[in-house]
Amino acid sequence: MKNKFLLLTWLLAVPLLWGGCDKPLFKPDRGSIAQPNELPPITTTGEGNFACKINGVNWQRCGGGFLQSSILGNWSPNYKIFQISGMRRSCEGFDDSVNITAYVDSAGVYELHHAFYIDRNLSCQNITNPYSLLENADNWVEILNLDTEEYIVSGTFQCTLFDPNCGDTIYITDGRFDYDWAN
Repeated sequence: MKNKFLLLTWLLAVPLLWGGCDKPLFKPDRGSIAQPNELPPITTTGEGNFACKINGVNWQRCGGGFLQSSILGNWSPNYKIFQISGMRRSCEGFDDSVNITAYVDSAGVYELHHAFYIDRNLSCQNITNPYSLLENADNWVEILNLDTEEYIVSGTFQCTLFDPNCGDTIYITDGRFDYDWAN
């Protein structure tokens, strides 16, 4: 079972490690590019949402195809590890991903075990060493619904990430997800 979990983690991470090109550093002024005016509502019924704000700018997956616009997630009851990724926002000049991982066993607030952000447009970012959790920051996930019979996990999250290659910090706030991992 441990090997299956490690394989699933590897399969979730590989698409995040692809590609990159030289474009300017992520700045809040990217809000001038078409973005949703509002994040989707917080739901708990497996709607397929994954969204947040990055440095105050709405981030929501978009684009088409499996690698461009998917949510991937997993909850392992044996290890009580929850992982979800907003796999690639690939539209309007964006090419980035958000990933969070926590040890959870029911609804409640948990410290994030791992989180990262990859922007394939940043020339300073080494995609094998993405923005990662800043220690001692307020990094958490709140599980609102963990339904192991209907295969739904829903919640909210926030975290602070740092990339030593780019030398800057990003703030992810107002995060929300509602995922049906059976579909």
